[in-house]
Amino acid sequence: MEMMMTDTLPFSTQRIFDVEKSVRFSEEKAVVTEIAITQHSSIAVWGVRPGQQVSAHTHPDGQDTWIVVRGELTYYLGDGQKKIISAGQIDIAEPSQVHGAINEGLEDAVFLSIYSAPSLKVLTASP
Repeated sequence: MEMMMTDTLPFSTQRIFDVEKSVRFSEEKAVVTEIAITQHSSIAVWGVRPGQQVSAHTHPDGQDTWIVVRGELTYYLGDGQKKIISAGQIDIAEPSQVHGAINEGLEDAVFLSIYSAPSLKVLTASP
């Protein structure tokens, strides 16, 4: 899998988060910033500049729900299938369903990833 830049916000007992203040970007690669990690889930915000991607992958142990906050992405569905997802849309990848995306647009994309499982396992997949 293509390496992604990862950032983690400082631990706090905070329960309410501002997505736009939490998102990070890099000129090199998509950046994932972990917002909260509990025994039941991991919540992260992704910053994806035009031309950057979140490589196709699966999670064998949990569901990954993406909520697009800004921009649009070409979302990988597996078997070479793709679909445009844009601000206000939600995609749910059940355990072992292929997902990932590339920003083929002209503006930055931001999405939340809510991964529901006690630990994060990632397996590389074909888009």
